[in-house]
Amino acid sequence: MKTLSQFRMQQALDLVREVVGKPEQVRTIYGKLCHEFPVLVRTCGLCQAIAFCADKAQSDEKARAEAYRLLLTHIGKILGVETNGVGGANDRLLETILGADTTKYMLYTRRVLQAWVYFKRFAVSVLGVKTGGSES
Repeated sequence: MKTLSQFRMQQALDLVREVVGKPEQVRTIYGKLCHEFPVLVRTCGLCQAIAFCADKAQSDEKARAEAYRLLLTHIGKILGVETNGVGGANDRLLETILGADTTKYMLYTRRVLQAWVYFKRFAVSVLGVKTGGSES
């Protein structure tokens, strides 16, 4: 039986490995997002962070949009919510976050931040993207 930390680490590793086969620009943007996303959550909250990413997922720049869609999809997997990462008005991830009561919202925020420690580490070790620079 695995601990929650082991489960979160394996989940993050599997999700970051999905990005390895993507074009270099997508990998770089995604890796930088792995470093920046927890700061965004702590600064403005999970709702606004998700809404920001959903907006960027519809960018005209293909690589940036794909990186943000991957990020939203991975957040959905952490929370157990099926999403395509497009972030439209009917997106289940957005509906789930918006419909959560205070306790559930705090739980979602905690889950994302706990898992994201591993995403940051694997952005460096798997994707080779170090902290620094801005891709928002």
